[in-house]
Amino acid sequence: MKNEVQNKDRQSEKLPELLELFPLMEKLSDYLQKTGSLNGVKVGWHCHLTQLTLLTAEALVAGGAQLFLSECNPATSDIDAIKSIEKLGAKVFTGEDSPEKVLAFSPQLLTDTGFVLTEKFLAMPESRRPKSVLAGSEITTSGIEKVRRLTAEGKTLPLPVVNINAGLLKARIENFHGVGDGVVDLLRKITGRSLSGLNMVVLGYGPVGAGVAFHLRKEGGIVNVVDTDPVRRLIAQFDGFSVNDCLESLKSANIVVTATGKRKVIGKEHWQAVRDGAIFMNVGHWPDELDLENLNSLATHSVDFDFKTRRYSIPCDVKSEKKVYVIAEGNPANIVLLTGSIEPTLIHLTTESLCLSYLALNASKLANGEHLVPYEVEQLSSRLSLEALGA
Repeated sequence: MKNEVQNKDRQSEKLPELLELFPLMEKLSDYLQKTGSLNGVKVGWHCHLTQLTLLTAEALVAGGAQLFLSECNPATSDIDAIKSIEKLGAKVFTGEDSPEKVLAFSPQLLTDTGFVLTEKFLAMPESRRPKSVLAGSEITTSGIEKVRRLTAEGKTLPLPVVNINAGLLKARIENFHGVGDGVVDLLRKITGRSLSGLNMVVLGYGPVGAGVAFHLRKEGGIVNVVDTDPVRRLIAQFDGFSVNDCLESLKSANIVVTATGKRKVIGKEHWQAVRDGAIFMNVGHWPDELDLENLNSLATHSVDFDFKTRRYSIPCDVKSEKKVYVIAEGNPANIVLLTGSIEPTLIHLTTESLCLSYLALNASKLANGEHLVPYEVEQLSSRLSLEALGA
């Protein structure tokens, strides 16, 4: 716990200086106040409760929004940020039942991470659903997959849902550059060494995985990509990465990063195959991409280090054992430890906020079902971001 607080303090200390250099939230706040589009609008927001969420909440509240937040992942929640958000007059709920508590306040707009809040809304008997809900948005691949599964099952969404995840800014800025930069930053802090020449395995070659692979190679890493989708595997091949079998790749991997959005992609056979000293981290949405239950069953003991890193000892034979390191207990490591530059995440949060503004003005005109984030929303987010960058 001591290390956790120290890590967050270091990030918090940097924020004021960084915001002076990149005043995007100030520009977002000015825009929302000027338009008045969110004035009095009740927003249900299922998200990671971090310092960057606080900055966004300040802009939304300044624009007149009434916020009701539910906790996406306890491992990424920052107590100081939660207290500060509550001081704005927003309601913040934690725990597994937090989405239900948000819905009890009859929000008008939902903005979601993993389609959890919206799914809870849909699971309610129709007679008990808040009639106030007009529209929603989703920011993750995992969440959009849930939306499309509903459609494939012949079910109809009773509200319009904007797919922010498929937008250019989310894919190319936050997912590709933001996460990739955060992974490199975190690995440098943990290892204290150059990444050049290390064998890296990236599982998943969507926008997040592609960005991680790109940034690791930029640091001199020897990167192998693993993906079960032949289309993505082919793209990775043409991007210049090796594409080999997962188990075979793990035998020589110094660093393994999962970015699949799937559960338990690293299981018992993978823990047994991995080389001594390998470092594992997940940057996908679900905290159990790494099957830690199986790892704990294999390990004789474990030891905690700084930066939420745990070392597991796994017997190889009666005389020897190997060490495996796992960061942040499999939770999205870049979010838990707030690593990397803040610009990509703030750009994404600005786009998400502007999408709320768009929905407040246009929800009644939209058909039910999935909608791609409007290009004019991304253009506005880009203009504000470029102004903040001084470009």
